[in-house]
Amino acid sequence: MYAITIYNNKGGVGKSTLTVFMADFLASLVIRERSLRVVVLDLDPQGSCGVAMLGREGLEAARQSGLTVGDLARRLDAGQKVDIGSYLHRRAAGLVKGRATAIGEVAVMVSDKASGFAFEVNPLHRLTTFREKLRPFLATCCDIVLMDLPGNIDVRNLLAVNGLIMSDSVIVPVEVSRFSLEALPDTLEMIHYARERGGGMRPTCLGLLLNRVDKRGQQYHRNIGQVHVLADRLGIPVFENALPNAQSLTTATDDTGQVGSLRDRYGHYHAQVKAVVIEAFRRWHSVDG
Repeated sequence: MYAITIYNNKGGVGKSTLTVFMADFLASLVIRERSLRVVVLDLDPQGSCGVAMLGREGLEAARQSGLTVGDLARRLDAGQKVDIGSYLHRRAAGLVKGRATAIGEVAVMVSDKASGFAFEVNPLHRLTTFREKLRPFLATCCDIVLMDLPGNIDVRNLLAVNGLIMSDSVIVPVEVSRFSLEALPDTLEMIHYARERGGGMRPTCLGLLLNRVDKRGQQYHRNIGQVHVLADRLGIPVFENALPNAQSLTTATDDTGQVGSLRDRYGHYHAQVKAVVIEAFRRWHSVDG
């Protein structure tokens, strides 16, 4: 099992959208004659991934059941006996005709503000609960865990830090703008904090992924050089592939759409999104050996 977090300490850079893109494509890949089993761990209280995967009604039903990430963290930390599998809410695979590639089934662990806050207000809760108690279970039932973190976190955000410590790697989505770049030092500081508190060399940083790129715009030409300068200074690679600034990608994860094939959902940008996900897949296989 490989656990990867999508994180930038600046909000609004496309973390949740990228998480959904990766979940859709990775769940649809076939490696060694079987589909990859993907779990999305939504650690953002806004629940954007939960909405995209389960729909608004599905997310609210999951929250009403009380089977949320915050509740799971509290019970695991308290040493209670927990049926972790009951916290996995499944989005069914897409239905397609012909030879189109259906979007694969994905399991989601949903967030809510109340249970997340209840966990985080107690400073005695451990930072390694997910790594010690959740990760071993996930290793038995999935191949890839994708975690979506909120922006603007610090050391008090115990759920997010638990997620980082459980992670093998982090992908940092950025926009080619001065405001997006200014958040990178804080982002790297939190990643280093997770390494220190986890007592190891992980999570590693797989790289900066450029999002909402418009290569014809002045902002891109004004700031792209600074992206690479800053990445070199911080010792972070930049993904070769990028996601374009396209309205159809913004709405690709709209929960009102039916789950079908990858090409139906991503349309003209199918190849570009696939290239990003495949590059990420190869990067973490390179890191993981």
